[in-house]
Amino acid sequence: MNDFTTENFTANLKIAASYYPSISEMCRKLGINRQQFMKYLSGASFPSRYNMRRICDFFGFDEYEMLLPHEQFQNIVRLRPVRGAEDVTMPPGLAGMLTQAQRSRGVLSKTYGYYHKYYLSFSTPKHVLKSLVFIYGWNEYTLYKRLERLKRPGVPGPPDVYKYAGMVTVAGDRMHLLDQEVITGAELTQTALFMNYRNRVSVLTGLTMGVSGGDAHEPSSARVVMEYIGRSVNLRQAISDCRLYPLDSTSIPRRILYHLTASGRINEPLRGKVF
Repeated sequence: MNDFTTENFTANLKIAASYYPSISEMCRKLGINRQQFMKYLSGASFPSRYNMRRICDFFGFDEYEMLLPHEQFQNIVRLRPVRGAEDVTMPPGLAGMLTQAQRSRGVLSKTYGYYHKYYLSFSTPKHVLKSLVFIYGWNEYTLYKRLERLKRPGVPGPPDVYKYAGMVTVAGDRMHLLDQEVITGAELTQTALFMNYRNRVSVLTGLTMGVSGGDAHEPSSARVVMEYIGRSVNLRQAISDCRLYPLDSTSIPRRILYHLTASGRINEPLRGKVF
């Protein structure tokens, strides 16, 4: 590992660790030997890929963020609190929900992979917002990430990019996805989907609920379609396809538009003649 990358990581790790009151307690929760962790802090050693992943997951950063130049990393920390800074007292009900999420991993594993998510835009009428979703396993849980590129018609400049992270669980024979916007933490979105019990998942349908991006920030809901595109995809192309589309755009498949608009029935998954 080159010196520049090691220096960035060491400086960033120091600021992340400074939010935790005890290095010993932090290492215990991390599952990394304290002596080894001190080598990371001093720059005498660089973590293996496995330990790097554990450190990133513990503090709540992506690996590339931990390797950013220190000034850029500080800007991220200012906007996003470091995880693990305080022990959180967990209500009994929430502990039960997390246990249920752990037990759901087996049935959810077949849904892992990339999806394009379609729903009628909350903030731009008569447009469909297409975003990218990645569902994956982590420890005993099923997590997901979502990326949106939003460029409103007639507004100059590059699109705004929004990133979300959340957890998936099963309850009441439905998939439930709850995520939070990762930079400011100011937005929560919930999606409820019909379970697909086929061996191969191709499409998931349901409702998504959130807050519009307009000045009024009105609570809104819309029908949603998540179209499976594979476990390994061309990310550059998949992301470039994410944007707002007018309802009459030929880029939105007819079967998906049918479900999103009044032509479809909300309690029926995509199947049969709609294809």
